[in-house]
Amino acid sequence: MQSSMNALKFTVYALVELLLFILLWQLLSAQKWFPAYLSSPSSVFGQIKEMIVTMEIFPHIGISLYRTLISFLLVVIIGTGLGILAGYFKVIGNFFDPLISFFNPIPKIALLPVFLVWFGVSDTTRVLIIFTTAFFPCFIATIDGVRSISRLHFWSAENMGANQFQILRRVVLPAALPKIFDGWRVALALCFVMMFSSEMIGTTTGTGLGFLILNADSYGRTDIVLAAVFVIAALGFIFDRLLIGIRSRALWWNSQGEGN
Repeated sequence: MQSSMNALKFTVYALVELLLFILLWQLLSAQKWFPAYLSSPSSVFGQIKEMIVTMEIFPHIGISLYRTLISFLLVVIIGTGLGILAGYFKVIGNFFDPLISFFNPIPKIALLPVFLVWFGVSDTTRVLIIFTTAFFPCFIATIDGVRSISRLHFWSAENMGANQFQILRRVVLPAALPKIFDGWRVALALCFVMMFSSEMIGTTTGTGLGFLILNADSYGRTDIVLAAVFVIAALGFIFDRLLIGIRSRALWWNSQGEGN
């Protein structure tokens, strides 16, 4: 109950803040404080309404969400799985530690030419560049979550006759979940960021919100550009709150699991 109230309160605050920002933006636009090419909120939301009525926006949203969520699902499965193994088994952790230290600082967009050579201008390339960017926060957060578990929990489980699989399922996973969800939340945001970037390169025709922005910018249509940016922000907000809601239910026993 408290968690639901906190979530509702946050949503109300967020909507009020957004409304105040839009009103300020509209006021400054009306007073000519912004250049003429920077569209006002009324123009931007008018464009959003038009794209919804004509259904032009939905194919772009659909393909962008497909690329984003497929990448995020791969991050959750691979990043979390490897992170648990690397955090629990020392030999696996010792293998991955230097690799993470070496590859994590590399801007993942720098790998794009390699992916383009291997897979061409395709969704495989886009998903891979999104995945490689979002993988590391998820993997590192999972390792930290596992390694922060008190040894007392392991000793207690072993004394009660639990095997390795039972310890991983009943001790490691529940205890590491708060950190794992933190990693998932960062990874989800990065998936949306890199979705936008991956759709802006290597093509002059296509579908996706990133392509829509690139195409509109080439024609000087800042109203469409800002409309697409707002849609990306709204989608990111919705899925972030959904993830927090899932965390609140999964971590009902932990105060950190409550919605922000």
